[in-house]
Amino acid sequence: MMIDIASSVFGVIGIVVFSVWFLLTIAFQKNNRLSRLTTRFDRFTLIPKWSFFTPDPGASNYHLVYRSRDDETTVSPWLELNLSPRGLLFPLWNPRKRYREGMIELFHLLALSSINSSAERLQFTAPYVILLDVARKRLGGSLSAQAFYQFAVVETRGPSGASAPRVRFYSLTHPVS
Repeated sequence: MMIDIASSVFGVIGIVVFSVWFLLTIAFQKNNRLSRLTTRFDRFTLIPKWSFFTPDPGASNYHLVYRSRDDETTVSPWLELNLSPRGLLFPLWNPRKRYREGMIELFHLLALSSINSSAERLQFTAPYVILLDVARKRLGGSLSAQAFYQFAVVETRGPSGASAPRVRFYSLTHPVS
């Protein structure tokens, strides 16, 4: 008898909690007072904001690729930085979400900077320097002091493998030292 009452109470509490969460998720999709209030108090990002509810959903996938060159003839293959590794708990726990979003923001800032800057000036902008540093750190200690390296931003549209990759930007080659 007591177990039935406890399970009923916990069942009702669970339904109420998930109903409130569902309603807040729907309300949070628009930029209104409620969504700003939720953003203020949602420190752990428990209320998701889905980009497919926007008028122009995110349909592009961006990839950061990088490579090294030891001398004039030896060039390594392009390696891709995996921005969103998928695991079993990915739908529930995604600690790299902010990192991925930050990288995508850097790609957009780099694209905007490249419109107004020459190649010589562009290499001194913050997005360029940050992405170049990410590529250098990914290549790590495998590079000799005389090596060069570079990065590129590649775009694909639609689901994985649905379109041919397009190079949106590639950097100059830079010495490691």
